[in-house]
Amino acid sequence: MRYILALCFSILLFASNSYDFDEYKFVSAASATFKQSGNITFEKGKTIITYSEPKYKKIVNDGTDITITGKSGKSYKLKGKGLFYTKLFINVLSRLGDIKSLKNSRDFSITKKENLYVVEFSGEMEDQALKAEINVEKSKVKSFKLFMKNGDTLEIVKK
Repeated sequence: MRYILALCFSILLFASNSYDFDEYKFVSAASATFKQSGNITFEKGKTIITYSEPKYKKIVNDGTDITITGKSGKSYKLKGKGLFYTKLFINVLSRLGDIKSLKNSRDFSITKKENLYVVEFSGEMEDQALKAEINVEKSKVKSFKLFMKNGDTLEIVKK
């Protein structure tokens, strides 16, 4: 019995945090909204975004490299500005999905209006995004929307 309890405790201790989501990306230049669905998983030192619809794509940020794998199994690693901005973006996405990490960060200033948090960025992200809006219910993030300087938006709705 002790072994079973120890095994259950180990699984809970090392379990990853993840959620399914729908992503709505509005591209201002095309005046069009695109929808993707997938899952994001946060493991120790690693973020994995797996899109299942409409096309399979897996993005893995291991803290150093970002690898993108397509349906065919072909993978490539980002380099240069692509790597820098994608890391920055994934970091912001992971933090917007967890209201506790936002409240304890010096990278953001937050204003609360009922169930809506408005996040203003500082540092490197300030050059790319105007703000973010986070909808919260019972202290849990339900959705967030990132407003980019070029007029694009990205909304993540947790399932």
